[in-house]
Amino acid sequence: MKRLMMAVALGLAMPVAARDLSVPTDKGWKHAETGLILMPQLAEMSRTALTDATQTEHDVAAQYETPDKNAFATIYLFHPAIADVSFWFDRSQTALEARDLFKNASPATADPIAFAVGGARAASSLRQVYATPAGQYRSTALSVVPVGDWIVSVRMSAKTLTAEQLDARLQQVIAAIRWPQAVGAEAPAAAPLKGCATPLTFGKAKLAKPDGADLLMSLMGSSLAAKKNAEAKSEPLVRTTWCRDGDTRTEYGMYRSDGASSGYVLALYDAGRVVSVYPSIMGQINKTGLYSVSLEDVEGTVSAFQSFTALPSPNQVWSLINHGQRTGTKNGNQLTMSSKAFSS
Repeated sequence: MKRLMMAVALGLAMPVAARDLSVPTDKGWKHAETGLILMPQLAEMSRTALTDATQTEHDVAAQYETPDKNAFATIYLFHPAIADVSFWFDRSQTALEARDLFKNASPATADPIAFAVGGARAASSLRQVYATPAGQYRSTALSVVPVGDWIVSVRMSAKTLTAEQLDARLQQVIAAIRWPQAVGAEAPAAAPLKGCATPLTFGKAKLAKPDGADLLMSLMGSSLAAKKNAEAKSEPLVRTTWCRDGDTRTEYGMYRSDGASSGYVLALYDAGRVVSVYPSIMGQINKTGLYSVSLEDVEGTVSAFQSFTALPSPNQVWSLINHGQRTGTKNGNQLTMSSKAFSS
């Protein structure tokens, strides 16, 4: 459902509906890029569907259920713009707790549980189980696991199982997944994401006049950032600490890295797509103070939008991207720029 909402809201670099992957229900499926394997049965649950919200297996979902249809599981595998377990656990937790289906859900523990999966050397994964006294399910659960720079999110719900029983079943399902040998081996220990100590303040930001140089520098800046990230993989892992700024909502959450005060990111829903809002490169060069807005999807495509004259609020950014008026895109080495960006 989260993929469909994203498509309806943005229509950016993704199909309206997920495509079925042609894998027989009695055969296992191996993800080419990570090596993760999903067998037809996991912990006495049978796979009933396998879909991809992209054309490149960058946003895959597998559905499982028990023979008596008492318990259900959905396993999501996606390549997030920001590879951080705590970050996406926070988004998935928000999405779960906001659903009417799990109204009044009560977490079994005060904080999510950190645990190790496969060959992980640290407790780099997080899980949380809820008792749901109202509605058709008695319990529901969420887990997020890192696989290199990919994320695996497991969602489970049960009609009759208690929270404790569902937690045991969740761990069985996770153990039954055939994780690649290097699953999160170097990933740092995970911890629940916290709120930012000091919230950002916003002035009177307006949409700036289209500027081709500003757009080009913004798109080129994404290339430089990607190159820097690639080079960093050969260096000792330094973990970015994220904090949540303000109230979250299903559509997006606002986050800042290492307490940054010059900008922020919006994580859209809980499926890996992120909007970055930071001082534009051209704005810093010519001292105009412009703020650029760009969206990165799970396939690495960067979409640029019109800049703001000052730091915009999350609501302004959400409104901008919802209109879908991209000024340019970058896909690999290919740049596409709107003629409107060069209008006078």
